[in-house]
Amino acid sequence: MKKNLLILLILMITQVLCSNICAQSDPPLRIELPTAQDADDYHFSLMEKNGVMVFYEGLQLNNDSTEWVMMHYDTNLQKQYAYNIYLSPKAAFRQSYYENGKIYLLYQDVVGKKESPKTYISVVDIKGKKADLHVLENITKFEIANLKAIDGYTVFSIIVDNSYLIYFYNTKTKNLHQFVVPDAAIISEQFIETDTLNHKMLLGLGLLYSSKVAMMTVFETNYDGQLLKAVQLPVYEDYYYNTARYKQIDSSHALIMGTYKLANSRKSGFYHSGVYTLAYDNSVMGYPEFYNYTNLHKKDTLKNGKVKEQSIDLQLLVGDIISNDSCYTLITEVYYPEYNYTSGYYDNSSYYYGGTYNPPQTTFLGYRYVNAYVTCFDKKGELLWDNYFPFSNILTRRLARRVSIYYAPFGTAIFYPYNSNLSYCLINGYETVESTETIPIECLYKKDMVEYSRDLNMYNWYDNKFIISGYQQIVNNSKSAKGKRYVFFMNKLEYR
Repeated sequence: MKKNLLILLILMITQVLCSNICAQSDPPLRIELPTAQDADDYHFSLMEKNGVMVFYEGLQLNNDSTEWVMMHYDTNLQKQYAYNIYLSPKAAFRQSYYENGKIYLLYQDVVGKKESPKTYISVVDIKGKKADLHVLENITKFEIANLKAIDGYTVFSIIVDNSYLIYFYNTKTKNLHQFVVPDAAIISEQFIETDTLNHKMLLGLGLLYSSKVAMMTVFETNYDGQLLKAVQLPVYEDYYYNTARYKQIDSSHALIMGTYKLANSRKSGFYHSGVYTLAYDNSVMGYPEFYNYTNLHKKDTLKNGKVKEQSIDLQLLVGDIISNDSCYTLITEVYYPEYNYTSGYYDNSSYYYGGTYNPPQTTFLGYRYVNAYVTCFDKKGELLWDNYFPFSNILTRRLARRVSIYYAPFGTAIFYPYNSNLSYCLINGYETVESTETIPIECLYKKDMVEYSRDLNMYNWYDNKFIISGYQQIVNNSKSAKGKRYVFFMNKLEYR
C-alpha cells in the first residue's frame, strides 16, 4: 500500500509505513465501552487538543435526579478522570457543542402529549470539572436541528411541525429570546455560524411568507439575537436555492455555497441540479455562479444574463464547507432509495380451499449511495477543480453524510468509513494520485473479528488527527479474550 494514507496509530508508537502496512503487534489507540446489542448509550464531544469527552446516562438516584457520567480522555485516548452531572430522570440528550474549554449540552424532557417539557443547557467547564445547569421553560417539544455557542451565548434551532424555531439563550444573564421573522414561517435552517471577528451571528434561513413567496435570507444578529441586518439571496425565476452553507474568510469577506434546482426540472420535490457560489462581502451579496452537475466546468453566471443549462435531478446529502487558506470545498453525496418489487401470483398449494391471490409487494431495502461530487473553489467562488468519487456498494437504512476530505501536503485525501472498513484515495486537483483503497478498522485484540458495525462516523479532530467512532459486535475465539461483545468504540487515526 502506498504512502500518504490514513493509518491507525498504535499505543505510543506510530505504525510503520512501508510498501505494505506491516502487521501490528500492539493494540491501536482505541476506546471500547460495553453496551447492549443495538443500544445507543454513548455520546461524545471532540475538544481539539483538550481531548475528547465521552458521556452517558448513569443511575437514577431518586424521582428527581439521574446521574450523567462524564469521562475525559486525552489526545492518546487515555482516560484522565470521570465525574457526574445531575439531571431530571426525564431528560434526554439532544445536542452538544464545544467552544473554548467548555461543552454546551442540550437536553429536553421526554414527556406525554399533555405535559410541558423542560429544556436544559448544561455548561461543562473542562478544567474546573464542574457544570452549570440552566433550565429553560415554555419551549415546546422539539427535534433539535443545530446548536452553536460563543463565550456563554448560545443559539439553537428546533423543528416543530415541519417548521423551525430559533432561540438565543445567554447563560450569563439567563435571558431567553426567540428569533422571529415577521409575516414568515421558517421552513429551513441552512446554517448558524459565528463571526468572531465582527462579534456577530449569521443565520441562513429559508422563509415562506404569508403571500406564499419563498426566500433564502441571511440574518446578521448580535450574540444575544438582536437583528442587525437581513440580506436576501438574489432571486431569479430560473433557479431555486435548495441549500446554503457559510464560511467566513476574513473580517470583510465570506463565501456562501450550496445547491440549487432548475425551474425546468422534470421532477417535483427536493431534487438538486448543481452547485452555486455567492460572495458575501461587507454584508453585501454578489452575483451567484451556478455550476450544473451535467458539466461542472461550464459555469452559468447571471452577471452576464446567461441561462442555458440542462436539467438534472439528483437526491443529495450536502456537507459543510471544508477549507484551508486557499481552497473552499463542498461535498455532495448522491443517493437514491432502493426497493424490491414482487409480482402478484396465485398460490394453489391449499388442497381444501383452492388457490389464493398474493398481491404485488414493494419492500424498501435502503438507500443506495452512488457517488460524491467534491467541488473546490477559491475565495471568490470560482471553481478550482472537481472530482467524481464513486461509492463501493453502500446500501444502508441510515441516511447520513459519509465523505470527508483532508488537505494533505501532496494533495487532497478523500475518505469515508463503512462496514468496518475505511476507504480512501488521494487526488491532486483533477489528477488521481492514489486510487481508492480500503483498509479494515483495527480492533483491540489480534483475533477480534467484527461481525457487524453500525453508525460509523469519521471526524477531523485537530491538525492531521482524526476520530472514527461507532458501535460494533465483535467475537474472539482466543483463550485470553474468548467470547462475544457489543461495544461503542473510538479509534484515533493520523494522516502521515
